[in-house]
Amino acid sequence: MNQSTVQYLLCILIVVAVTLAFIYDQLTKRIPSRLREAGKPKSGFGLIRADKFSAHDEPACAHGIDIIFVHGLGSNPDTTWGPRESNWVNDILPQDIPVELQKDVRIFFYNYDSYWKRDAIQACLQSFAHGLLDNVALVIRKTENEQTRRLLFVGHSYGGLVIKQALVQAKSNPKFVNIFDHAKAAFFLGTPHQGSHFSKWGSFAARFLQLLNSNQALLEEVNFHALPLYYLHDQFVNITGNMQVVNFFEERHTPLIRVWFWQWSEICVSRQSATYSYDNVKSVGLSVDHSGLNKFTMKDENYTLVVANLLDIIKPIILERQHRLYSVPILVAESYVERKSLSASVEEKLEVLHQGAKIPYSVVIYGLGGTGKTQLARKYVEDHINEYNPILWIDARDEDSTRSSFERCAGELQLSWEQKVTSPSNLVDSEAVQAVLRYLRKRKRTDDRWLVVIDNADDATTGIKDIVPEGSQGSVIITSQDSYLAKHMNHESVEVDVMEDSEAKALLLRHVSLEANIASKAVLHYCGEVAMELGYLALAIDLAGAYITEDIADGKDAESALQYYLKYHKRHRDDLLKNEEFRGLLQSKKTVWTVWDTTLERIRDISGDNHADLLLAFLAHFRGTVVQDELFRIGSLELSIVNQTLYGQSIELPSWLGRIFTRKDGEWDDFDYQNGRRRLERYGLLHRTKGRWPGVSMHGLVQWRAKQWAKEHPWERWCLTTVLAVCDQVSQDVANLEFHREIVTHLPTLEEGYLDRLYLGIPSRCYVWNTIADMYFDEGRWNEAEKIHVEAVETCRNELGVNHLATISSMNNLGLIYRKQGRWKEAEELLREVVEARNNKVGINHTGTLPSMSNLAAVFREQGRLEEAEKLFMEVAEVYKRMLGFDHLSTLESLSDLASVYIDQDRLEEAEELLVTVTEAQKRRLGVDHPITLGNMNTLSSAYLKLRRLEEAEKLLVQIAETHKRMLAIDHPKRLDSMNNLGVVYLKQHRFEEAEELFVQVTEVRKKKLGIDHYETLRSTNNLSCAYLDQGRWEEAEKLLVTAMKARNSLDDPETLKSMFNIAFTWKMQGRHVEALRMLRGCIHLSHRVLSISHPDVLYRQETLAEWEEEEQDKEEKEDEKEEKEDKTEEGDVEKEEEEGEDEEQP
Repeated sequence: MNQSTVQYLLCILIVVAVTLAFIYDQLTKRIPSRLREAGKPKSGFGLIRADKFSAHDEPACAHGIDIIFVHGLGSNPDTTWGPRESNWVNDILPQDIPVELQKDVRIFFYNYDSYWKRDAIQACLQSFAHGLLDNVALVIRKTENEQTRRLLFVGHSYGGLVIKQALVQAKSNPKFVNIFDHAKAAFFLGTPHQGSHFSKWGSFAARFLQLLNSNQALLEEVNFHALPLYYLHDQFVNITGNMQVVNFFEERHTPLIRVWFWQWSEICVSRQSATYSYDNVKSVGLSVDHSGLNKFTMKDENYTLVVANLLDIIKPIILERQHRLYSVPILVAESYVERKSLSASVEEKLEVLHQGAKIPYSVVIYGLGGTGKTQLARKYVEDHINEYNPILWIDARDEDSTRSSFERCAGELQLSWEQKVTSPSNLVDSEAVQAVLRYLRKRKRTDDRWLVVIDNADDATTGIKDIVPEGSQGSVIITSQDSYLAKHMNHESVEVDVMEDSEAKALLLRHVSLEANIASKAVLHYCGEVAMELGYLALAIDLAGAYITEDIADGKDAESALQYYLKYHKRHRDDLLKNEEFRGLLQSKKTVWTVWDTTLERIRDISGDNHADLLLAFLAHFRGTVVQDELFRIGSLELSIVNQTLYGQSIELPSWLGRIFTRKDGEWDDFDYQNGRRRLERYGLLHRTKGRWPGVSMHGLVQWRAKQWAKEHPWERWCLTTVLAVCDQVSQDVANLEFHREIVTHLPTLEEGYLDRLYLGIPSRCYVWNTIADMYFDEGRWNEAEKIHVEAVETCRNELGVNHLATISSMNNLGLIYRKQGRWKEAEELLREVVEARNNKVGINHTGTLPSMSNLAAVFREQGRLEEAEKLFMEVAEVYKRMLGFDHLSTLESLSDLASVYIDQDRLEEAEELLVTVTEAQKRRLGVDHPITLGNMNTLSSAYLKLRRLEEAEKLLVQIAETHKRMLAIDHPKRLDSMNNLGVVYLKQHRFEEAEELFVQVTEVRKKKLGIDHYETLRSTNNLSCAYLDQGRWEEAEKLLVTAMKARNSLDDPETLKSMFNIAFTWKMQGRHVEALRMLRGCIHLSHRVLSISHPDVLYRQETLAEWEEEEQDKEEKEDEKEEKEDKTEEGDVEKEEEEGEDEEQP
């Protein structure tokens, strides 16, 4: 062969090679590569979450199930399970998993690089299986909870072999044995257990693609009857005898080549290879080809077969997990209204982890009996029933109930214990108790969390602390009336108090089958009234609702039924609250009458000689909402003396009560009281109140129940004696004068028959009347004081005679009331009678006569009869100085009264000198904050005011006002007087806004308390009108004064005369001179009748009238002169006109 031939043949070979290379490239260039971006799967490698049943970043719950889908050779999750844009595993399957199972199910794809055609990784079945195990262990089984979850594998074709190989490896590898132990089922979709005839064509293709770095070994692994597959299958069958296996095989040929009407198709994995027979192995044929085994675009019969088999396996697994031991005999009441803030608090507290504690999550729900603690705990159980297993309920109301509850729980837990004939002395030693506690303590972290509710744990002496379960997986709720459990057992706590108004209404509406948005305003109103009457106590409202429901069943509408209940409650409260007819309908089986019985009996038993139960009954009989500790401290000083005064002999108190009032080392020994109080607070029967005067309060229904406790004791007598002792001491004890307003709340109402029940004689009754009325008087509650004193005067006159000291004392006190009310004629008449009676009985120099004389002198002064007042005050002061000395308080007070008269008489220098002397003496004797000292300082400020020393007056009055603000209620007369006087100073200083603000406040309080027609109200109104007048607000001043005068309807008191003068002044400033003069003349006329002719006010009004009349006279004279001038001008004009007329007539 010559050279040219060789060259020719070489050229042909080159052309052929290039042609073949071109053809090879054209045939293979569409084969994707995982190294190119376009050829990469959209899904990442490893385990990929496919469902949306729960947030992917949330930790998985224990004992659920994880389903893992594994694709076959040359595929990935994007294309194996359906079209690239969607697949049945993501979109269709989740719809068919029942909702109740979804929270326990997770679905994953396992994506591994099984691509064998181009740029293939050089891996094999063993490496893919190991990768699957690594991903499962490291990604979805990291926590103890996740390691308890069951596994179900679904593999398509070669993916099934990866699953088999992985389980075989897991069985022999301690690192992965947990995966094998929890693998419960495997689904094989066309998996070639014995290999496939079709793989020889794949091997041929892999050899053809070797230039593209194909992996021929992957195809050769699944050759039909390949020995490695035989060994793998044999190992798999031997280790998975208890695993459920479902083999799905194809029943249609898979098309390979189609040319016109001719088609080449093959069964890719024959039935012989795709199935096998063994225990727990099932084979199911599907009318699809090999690629249809794993792609479902709709819920056809093939999809339904696959999913039905899937659910048949996972349902029992999950239901086994969801089967919970639920031993809770208490139901949520049908009428239950959720108290959302409390429910949220319980949930929040049970999420607080107590590191290192024997029980990691626990809460004590405590509060007064009947507030709804049990139902709150029961609601939590209902809302979180799927989070715990088991849930146990222990009724701990007493030892027998507790033991019985543990026995019930032990039986339901199928625990064995020896039931002895004789119960052990200690509850914790009971076999059933120990069996349950052991069971809970041994629960592992891989087990479900458990919950135990210990209900009605009110008696700590039963050993509650010893029977609280322990264990790392546990949560405990304890309900109790004993607040100490929360403090001393290292638990979180939630206090349950009475219901909110909206909650109480909702509970009643639930009973009457109405919603708030459709109930009428009247129904809502009456629901609120019923709730308020019952103190918003849940149990009481629930029982009321049951009663009201019965009325509705009898034909009444909701509104009428509510109205009838309110009426019956006011008339027959005891019967309604004791009624046991409806308690069987409630979960608690209690009434308001019985709900605290056990607690009271327990307190009685454990308190011994302290008798805290009797202390509660004693406190319940006080009238005030708060019973202050100070009552007992002060009462301990006078109690025996008051007892002697009331009954004429020393009456022994029972030992427990005597210890409450015991004094040691000159002070109140509060040991027994504080111990009893704390015990009652512990069970919620009392609530501690803080502030200036600490004390205790109780719910209205607790008070009602406590009043029925031990009714054989003379509670009213003991309470009255205590209150009177406190009143007596407060009137003498400077340090407790500011305690007045607290005492008034406890004063008895003195209703008809009250004193009869106490077997008090007339002198003792007079003592009671005078003491109580004096307290009302000191607080400025003059109408109440008057009512008591009138009864006292009438009774004493009739029973003891007019000359009896008790009668005279009552008349004197009534006279003081009349004086404060501005009823001076009645006051003068009564006080003259008192002075005369005392003078006749004990003489003028007696300390009992002098105060009455001072009171009479004060009436003279307030009527403007200053000479008479001065004479009488002077006489009293001289007697006091002679009998008691200058520095005695009575002497100083009489001198202060005399100085007040000097001020009214404009003898200001004398008044100032006397008041300064008196004030300094009183400060030394009483202190600067004593009411008597403050009163004298107030009088001194009046002198400074008239002397135009306004800064000194202001300084004194500000000090007085601040002290009164601290010590006295806003409506106390002395506080109002100091505010009023300070306003007058501001007015003189032209600080009109500040003055007006004070006057408005004082006037409104007095209107509300005393009425618009009261003398003191009129005084405030006059001052406010002055503020308007000084600002030129004439119309407002006129309106205010006219209204006040009409309401007063009296013309015989100084303040009414001041109003008349101010109205006259207002009219004059408005230019209504005639009306002003008429009003002023009338005012002066009445002043001559009411006040003395020399009274400063009378003199000033007369001077004013003279000025106004002179002004009017001057005005009239000027007008007369003006008229004369005008008349003369008019005459000249006429004459001029006549002259002009004459001129005109001349031609």
